[in-house]
Amino acid sequence: MSQPPIQNPKSQIQNPYIPLLLAYLLLALWLTWPAAAAFGSQYFTGGERIFFFPDTPDAPQNIWNFWWAARALDAGRSLWFADLLYYPEGVQMALQTLNPLAVTLALPVTLTLGPTAAYNLTAIVAVALTGYAGFWLARAFAPGVVGPFLAGALLAAAPFHIAKLDSGQLNFVTMQWLVLFMLAFVHLCRGQGRRGPPLAALAYGAVLYTDWYWALVGAAFAAVWAGLSMIGAARPRALLVRCLAFGALSLALALPLLAAARAAGESLPREPNEMWLAYTLGYSADALGLFFPAARHPLWAAPVERFLVSVAPLSITEGSYTAAGWTLLALAIPGMIWYGRRHWRLLVVALLAWLLAVGPTLHVLGHDTGLPMPYRLFQFLPLLGTARRPNLFGVITIVVAAVFAALALNSLRERLAPRGFARLLVAVAALGALELWPPARVPNVLPRPEVFTRIAAEPGVVVDLPLERGTDSRTLIHQMVHGQPILRGYVARPPVYPTLAHSPLPAQFGQTRVWPDDDIVALDPEALAVMQCYYRLRYLVLEPGALTAEQEAAVLEVAARLNGAPLEPWYTDAHFRAYRLPLHADRCAPFVFLGTGWNSREGQGETVWRWSTGRSELYLVNPEAELRAVTLDLLAEGREEGQPLTIRHAGRVVAELRLARPLRRYRVTLLAPPGQSRWELLTPAAPDPASNREVGFAARAVKVVGL
Repeated sequence: MSQPPIQNPKSQIQNPYIPLLLAYLLLALWLTWPAAAAFGSQYFTGGERIFFFPDTPDAPQNIWNFWWAARALDAGRSLWFADLLYYPEGVQMALQTLNPLAVTLALPVTLTLGPTAAYNLTAIVAVALTGYAGFWLARAFAPGVVGPFLAGALLAAAPFHIAKLDSGQLNFVTMQWLVLFMLAFVHLCRGQGRRGPPLAALAYGAVLYTDWYWALVGAAFAAVWAGLSMIGAARPRALLVRCLAFGALSLALALPLLAAARAAGESLPREPNEMWLAYTLGYSADALGLFFPAARHPLWAAPVERFLVSVAPLSITEGSYTAAGWTLLALAIPGMIWYGRRHWRLLVVALLAWLLAVGPTLHVLGHDTGLPMPYRLFQFLPLLGTARRPNLFGVITIVVAAVFAALALNSLRERLAPRGFARLLVAVAALGALELWPPARVPNVLPRPEVFTRIAAEPGVVVDLPLERGTDSRTLIHQMVHGQPILRGYVARPPVYPTLAHSPLPAQFGQTRVWPDDDIVALDPEALAVMQCYYRLRYLVLEPGALTAEQEAAVLEVAARLNGAPLEPWYTDAHFRAYRLPLHADRCAPFVFLGTGWNSREGQGETVWRWSTGRSELYLVNPEAELRAVTLDLLAEGREEGQPLTIRHAGRVVAELRLARPLRRYRVTLLAPPGQSRWELLTPAAPDPASNREVGFAARAVKVVGL
């Protein structure tokens, strides 16, 4: 069946679309209120409701994104690598919630009014533009102004969309580019001109550089819509050429992001992550979730939220909530009945999107049917295994519902007398306003503790304790004050971070516990001083109210070992106590520490040893800026005479040894790259019946010395 004709551009220009954009802006100010009233000083969240995490960390994390963008771009550095987090390794940001397009566009606001103002302005504009983009998409199927305008308004105010605002997830609030891309791709599949592929590619580029989840959702829409458009197309070959041209242009635009994503993927955990699998389930939509009520309404929030908690997978209501809004659906359903046959492609794409949104298995009102769903396929694809939000595909279904709502309004305009249609519009507006009335929001102010202001004036690496506990933006908030590198820092997808997991000095601080002072690597004060010369941890900032007495005592004991004597506080107030650590700048030398693949430390008298598991890690640290030859000194014995031991680095075998049965010292010359590098010790392992574990060889001491 042929598609409706594209509207005449000249007639579009003559119509008052600028006033419509202003109307959407007024709607956005109401939906986001009171963000505009406290533009540069406060941000607002859902607060202490059941539905959201209290004091959600996502809003300050997104505010930090604006701060980081201003700092990086002002210095001419890349957005994609944040060297101030996960010190000293840094973290790739391509697969994080960076929202690079938004933070770049808001750079003038961030530099002049601050990151909180940039966050609030971006949220207000995103809500307005989502409605405006929804208007244009609806108008591509439903001519006129009134029907598409109301459809766009209901899309902007959809409970799912505003819920993302209240949870501080700005990357999902800025979904206007996804809707605009859907419009551009629909026109690409309809049109004959040459402008379709580049315009659609530009729109998809905006999606790519907003959020990679939206990019995945947009790619799924394009693939399905292109396939459906081939059915019955007058010139299928020409359509295929346009789609391929779009794909090539989009790939070209995506190359910088793909390069950064590849680097980010290498730093993410490679083994299946049980927590991420649980998140995927928890962020899956219920089969009936599209019809759930507005959960944040000031009149009925509490009982609705209790219901949602009872039916949400793993009770993660914030992640699984995908409601379209009853007013929108009440208009969309008759639109589907009246126009479903004509616009069957919309119905198919909406259904397929919802099948993806329900996640790996089908849940119906909280009951797990165990029925496997198509989303399982995504979990086996490279990088997409980290995708934990299936319900975002449901946005396509919500957008399609807005289109059918516009079609229904157009049909009602033809069926009703003008006065009757006017009354209907008043009723729809009134019901929509009642249903979608914005919730009461909690104001939040980013604190600026004096201790971090002082650190900003005297720079140095900050150990801000306690570190994040799960999803916590505490140290990011502090970093926006002092601007210095920190251990860890909250990101959506934590990378592999051996420094905090294994390196004795930063790990003891970060884990707030004292390690045994004898192990197969040196942990004495001299060894700690060598490590400190490389790490240069300058400020130890404790928040006693968030630490136990045992944790605080452990941290201060490690600091005393490093200093050679107990440290006196450098700063004290009612909430913080800070210490300045000695830098030991004259003690730099190569050192080594253990990674994964070692069994627990064992000892007898003054002798200690560890058994390898057959595949064991060593991290070698070269404090110099150039490649350096070092000697690995290994005191070890094999389980049997002549046991092979292979040393591998960066996928290459660099040395092969034969271990003797009696204890023996082995020395191997290695070329250590600057900074920290990972090395593997590989040897055949065998089960130990006495301890029920795999053992490779026994090591008594491991160290490195420079040549």
